[in-house]
Amino acid sequence: MPQVRMIAEQVRLLSEQTDRFKTGRISVSMALPMDERMAANSLLIFLLKRSCKEYPDFSLLNGKLDELYGASLSASVSKSGESQVLTLSLTCLDDRFALTDESIVEQCAQLLASMIFSPNCKGGSFGAENLAAEKRLLIQRIEEELNDKRAYAFNRCISLMCSNEAYGRPKYGTVEEIQAVKMADIYAAWKNMLSTAVIQITVVGSSNADDVAKIFEKCFSKIERNPAKTETVFIRRGGHFNRYEEKYPVNQGKLVIGFRAGTQNSRDNLAAVTVMNDIFGMGTYSKLFMNVREKLSLAYYCWSKFIASKGLVLVEGGIDTNKEKKVSAEILSQLSDLRNGKTDPEVLESSKRSLKERHTLTTPESICAWYASQVLEDEILTPENIVEEIEKVTMEQVCEAAKKLSIDTIFMLSATEEGETNED
Repeated sequence: MPQVRMIAEQVRLLSEQTDRFKTGRISVSMALPMDERMAANSLLIFLLKRSCKEYPDFSLLNGKLDELYGASLSASVSKSGESQVLTLSLTCLDDRFALTDESIVEQCAQLLASMIFSPNCKGGSFGAENLAAEKRLLIQRIEEELNDKRAYAFNRCISLMCSNEAYGRPKYGTVEEIQAVKMADIYAAWKNMLSTAVIQITVVGSSNADDVAKIFEKCFSKIERNPAKTETVFIRRGGHFNRYEEKYPVNQGKLVIGFRAGTQNSRDNLAAVTVMNDIFGMGTYSKLFMNVREKLSLAYYCWSKFIASKGLVLVEGGIDTNKEKKVSAEILSQLSDLRNGKTDPEVLESSKRSLKERHTLTTPESICAWYASQVLEDEILTPENIVEEIEKVTMEQVCEAAKKLSIDTIFMLSATEEGETNED
């Protein structure tokens, strides 16, 4: 079980002490409401990754990372429920393998703290050229996602399904919002993040995390904290479902069906819905894979995803556009069979074995990501906790979880005659 301690208001440090790996990892995850500042927040985390006051340019920062035995730095933006999560992480050599008695983890923690609390910012400016470069790179990321039609269809279904909810907003903000961000917005976003974000510092490695805690405690002692309260809206049932269609010159159509999972929070019936979704459309033994894809050859791919933090289940498939109605009908038929218990009992055991394997975390990065994803949760779940609950799930509970699924939105990205490529 990891150690958890509060080091400031709504700032906790979670440490998993282990000697299983040659490397360690530290991440700082900062959760903020999904509002009009999302574009500025996204640009901010990538600007913070570029440098800090002590290492104000790329060469000096890289030199420091090289001194830390080639430590690697990363930044990311994600959604957790209706919060935007900004994460800055460092992967480094575990202290056991250092050539001296110095603590690499402690030095990495100090570097992360410097980047977050003492950025390369003069007179409220992070540098016009730096901001322009990060705007260009962030817009490029968005365009790359738009060009991946499978990802586009999936995200488009969510945005339509949750158009009246904060979750429907794109995680980076829109291109137009990014282009409109001014330097003053970045500076305000930085000050706001330090004051209002709900924060988790996650440490994985063999060393005791006391020194890491002291570094961040000292930094936060200088900050007046007023953490924002973010509550995710859970809609338990879809109403009259809507269908949307867009056309694009690809050979393979993209069908996405969005369901409400019937849950009222991120932990509600978690194990049963996880197993139900796995049997419905996640594993190679699942109903969607075995029937829609393999037996009936109605789809090039067909699978489902459970988003626990928002209470959504989405089914996506790559199909021939003229087969949309037939595929949709078969997906709903497979869901009906699952609801009515028409499932081989052996599939339940296969699902539990597979889920146990998927919850066996084998790298510092995967352990860190598991715990960092719980930045907004009051109670920390270990992988062992969820596996233990999964083992208890019965087929009756799976059927009941399936019965709570209600269709909300269908999105179809239809192929046109000009299509020239066959995507996976």
